[in-house]
Amino acid sequence: MRGREEIRVRYIEIDQMGVVNNVNYFRWLEEGRVELLRKMEVPMIGIEKDGTFLMIVETHCNYLAPARYDELILLETWVSHVGTKSIRFDYQIIRMDRSEVIARAHSVHVCTDKSGKSKLIPPELKPILEKAMEGDAE
Repeated sequence: MRGREEIRVRYIEIDQMGVVNNVNYFRWLEEGRVELLRKMEVPMIGIEKDGTFLMIVETHCNYLAPARYDELILLETWVSHVGTKSIRFDYQIIRMDRSEVIARAHSVHVCTDKSGKSKLIPPELKPILEKAMEGDAE
C-alpha cells in the first residue's frame, strides 16, 4: 500500500535561490508517514494514545533535482521493512508536470514507550504494517 499526497510548494518553503530548502523535505516525509498510517486506519494519535511512540532513529534523503515555488509535487510513502521493534518507511517525491523523481528518502523508527525505552511493535499494529508492506507491489 502506498500513500500519495499532492503538495504545492509554498513560498515560505523556498530559499533565496528559489528552491525548496532541504528541511522542508523532512516535514513532507512526516506528512506522508502520518497520512499513510491514517489510510491504514492506525492514526498516529491513536498509536500514541495506546502508549507507543515512533521515535525516528535514521533519516536519509537523496536530492535529485530541485523543487521550486508553486510546483505541484507528489509524495509517495510506503512501508518497506517491519522488524520486531522498528519500521522503515520509504518515500519518493515526484514533480507532477514531468513525472520526474526529484528526491528519494527513507526513515527508520523504533517503537518506544513514553520514556523513550524501546519496545516491541504492538501486536495489533504489526500485522497491519506487514500487510501494507506486502501489498506494495509497485
